[in-house]
Amino acid sequence: MIYSIRPALVSDISLLIQIEQSANQAFAQIPKLKWLAKSSVMSSDEHLQLIQKHYAFVAVNVHDQALGFLYAEQQGNDLYIIELDVAAEYQQQGIGRQLMTYMIDFAKQQGFQAVTLATFTDVAWNRPFYEKLGFKRFNPQNLKPYLKQKIDHEVTQGFERESRCAMQFTLPSHKNIFENR
Repeated sequence: MIYSIRPALVSDISLLIQIEQSANQAFAQIPKLKWLAKSSVMSSDEHLQLIQKHYAFVAVNVHDQALGFLYAEQQGNDLYIIELDVAAEYQQQGIGRQLMTYMIDFAKQQGFQAVTLATFTDVAWNRPFYEKLGFKRFNPQNLKPYLKQKIDHEVTQGFERESRCAMQFTLPSHKNIFENR
């Protein structure tokens, strides 16, 4: 089924919090990550800041009810994916893929050079999911400074460094077609 993508609204925040809580429950099945299922999610104020100051989109059903969301921010010439969540009952239906495809197309239209993110290396719906979309894993020694900073911050939040990786989807360059004439 195809869902619509639209900009996130302030009125979506309470549902976005529920979606994040629901999505975190998937980690309850992974012994090393069970703690994430019980961890706190972003506050209303954090969602508000992301909606107002960054790129924020939701996947909605025919009733305009948010089922998943994606937040991204500009990092130089890159579009960095901050968060991608789909409500548990709507996972495995292509909503995450649709949100990511939308953001890749959005990044192309906006002239970004790459879409980047940090994710789990060994969680089936993380690194392998992004690889199927065309993302490539960075060598940990060659991380862009902001990606190193993001992963370093995640380690301070309780994540094991070895469990995290940074990935990039390189966008085609927009050369002037009249350049070589």
